[in-house]
Amino acid sequence: MPVIEFIFSRQVPIGMLFAALLFMPWNQKRKYFYPRLATGIFAFFAISEACIIFNVETKIRLLLFTVLIFALIWFCFESSLIHNIFYTTCAYAVQHISSKLAYMIAIPILVKTNDNGYILPFVILTAVSVIVAVFVYMLYTKPFFKKGDLTFDNAKIVLYSGIFLVAAVFLSVVLEDGFDRNAENYITSYLALNTLCIMFAIAILALEFSNFNTKELERENLVLAELLESDKAQYEQAKKDMEKINIRYHDLKQQYTRATEEEKIKLEEEMNELNLRYFTGNKAVDITLTQKALICNKEGIQMVCSADGASLNRMKHYHIYSMLGNALDNAIECLRKVSDPEKKVITLDIHKEKNMAVIRVENYTPNEPVYKDGSIVTSKSDSENHGFGVKSIQNTAELYGGTAYTFVENGIFYLLITLPTSENITLSE
Repeated sequence: MPVIEFIFSRQVPIGMLFAALLFMPWNQKRKYFYPRLATGIFAFFAISEACIIFNVETKIRLLLFTVLIFALIWFCFESSLIHNIFYTTCAYAVQHISSKLAYMIAIPILVKTNDNGYILPFVILTAVSVIVAVFVYMLYTKPFFKKGDLTFDNAKIVLYSGIFLVAAVFLSVVLEDGFDRNAENYITSYLALNTLCIMFAIAILALEFSNFNTKELERENLVLAELLESDKAQYEQAKKDMEKINIRYHDLKQQYTRATEEEKIKLEEEMNELNLRYFTGNKAVDITLTQKALICNKEGIQMVCSADGASLNRMKHYHIYSMLGNALDNAIECLRKVSDPEKKVITLDIHKEKNMAVIRVENYTPNEPVYKDGSIVTSKSDSENHGFGVKSIQNTAELYGGTAYTFVENGIFYLLITLPTSENITLSE
């Protein structure tokens, strides 16, 4: 069929462009993006067609196609040089994997059947390309390309990976051209070479993304550190607010003694609101619980609390504020969505058990949380800036040699934190 033969003879540029679509930074489009994209694709295929017309060697074509993909991405997107190399290398690797895998399936069949047609290899190549693309999308593109703002642990790895991949493909073409197709071991040699090529391309792809993944972990740790610093500043402000509450409560008591009956009713209402104070034996616990109790009171949430604050005396005050604050904020956020007043209850228990301080937070949850890699996935749309609450609690617990984990049972969300109380354990900060 002329159409299939035409498309099949241009499989490499089509395959590279198809693979490049998986890695293009779609949120970083240049001005006049669509005219640029149309112009770029036209130029890409025009030059590709010229290579076929003038019978340019396969080795040279592959190098030229790589440069053209790089130029197309640069022309259409606002991305840096190292990012363009990364996108091009990944696209080249995916096209190479798809092509080699398809031919490893098709060639033995064609040799045995003595079939010189294009239909079978075209069908196999199309199917394999789609399968590989879906696999790469689910494994790499979907989880990592959320915003296109990728950062790399080492830019040299990106550059060297691209150079090594292009060199390896170039050498594989040279070796394959030297094979004797009439030799008895042709199929064996062909399969061995292509297996090596696929493994190398997969290794390059994995190396590229592990390079990014390391930086992503560093970014997450940086965000958690910044959140802890923010909690530290908030704790200092909360201390000042607590002092104001105490002063105001004392003033109201003085006014109450000389007020009229009508005035006493109003003063009692304000005193009852301000009297949501806790005295647990730890100032940081008192401040945190008092602040969150006021929020719960406004939200119609009942907070049932039994707290031995002295069991947390080993911890720094801002760490207590951060850990308890995040735990209670998460529970409050969850219960805001609940309409049944009987279910709008937070139970907090802090006690000492042998040489461990145990913190347990319970609250009803209308929806069981989703876990990924052992961590809760935030339900908020802005996942880049949310979802760090439980991670922050876990990090703080680990600083003191403790643990924090969550689970759901019968519609109740549990957060359980255990912390050694021994003074001999060194803070790992």
